[in-house]
Amino acid sequence: MNPYMTDPEEIPTSDLYADLPLYGRYFPKPEDFGIDIQHVRSHSADSLKYWASVVDLCNESIRIYPADEGGRDVFALGSIIIKSSHLHTRSYAEIDYSYADANEVEAIAVAKNVLEGVKVPEIYFAGKINGRQVLIQERLPGVALAVAWPYLSQDQKQSFKQQARGILRQLQSVKPTNSQVRAHIVSDPNIQNNGRIQPLEYNILFSGANTDPDLSFMHNDLTESNLIVDNDKIVGLIDWEMAGFFGLRTAGEVHRRVRPHESVFWKSLYEDDMVVYE
Repeated sequence: MNPYMTDPEEIPTSDLYADLPLYGRYFPKPEDFGIDIQHVRSHSADSLKYWASVVDLCNESIRIYPADEGGRDVFALGSIIIKSSHLHTRSYAEIDYSYADANEVEAIAVAKNVLEGVKVPEIYFAGKINGRQVLIQERLPGVALAVAWPYLSQDQKQSFKQQARGILRQLQSVKPTNSQVRAHIVSDPNIQNNGRIQPLEYNILFSGANTDPDLSFMHNDLTESNLIVDNDKIVGLIDWEMAGFFGLRTAGEVHRRVRPHESVFWKSLYEDDMVVYE
């Protein structure tokens, strides 16, 4: 099958994501749901009412990622992606995602200034809707690398690995201007205990034993599911909530020891013949 197929009608039943045809595949169509641009990044009373009406459109039929209790589901609604826990009961305390969303907004602003030929999503809304933290963003056209992976040749996989390394080099060129400690752009004061990251990741990022002087900017979640591809090119990079000034070695350690991967081949993204440690 064509790795970059986006038409749900053409996806074989043997596909790993056949039961989630909206996951990781998108080709824009004129009839797709689109936002009212007058409400972009607005928290006025009218805008909050509008964004609440958008969230109300999100049900199980368009849910592409069901979260555990306390987390947020992910929905694909036409040209947008929505992260919200509104289908969950309030019997569990929701993780405070306000810092994660603020970090994503700032990280995307940084990435826009350095990435060449790779798109990042526009953030349309980040805030509270009916007491729940909601993030609404642009849905990038293309196919997630994780979805395309089973249909790629080894040469194609190697090419994507080299392209991802090029992205790492671009990000590594950005250094912090007002801090000399490893940190997310927007620090979460409760990140050690609120369930956003695993204890192992916290120790890798923030332990005093980590004395690496490199504090360059990193996406810090460069898994196959977050890379959007088309026609043998990486065309987009999503999910910037974990980004920060961590340095290449530290991000590589998180990548190897914490992040899930489709294969050992991608787990070694920061290794092998990649000479970027400066």
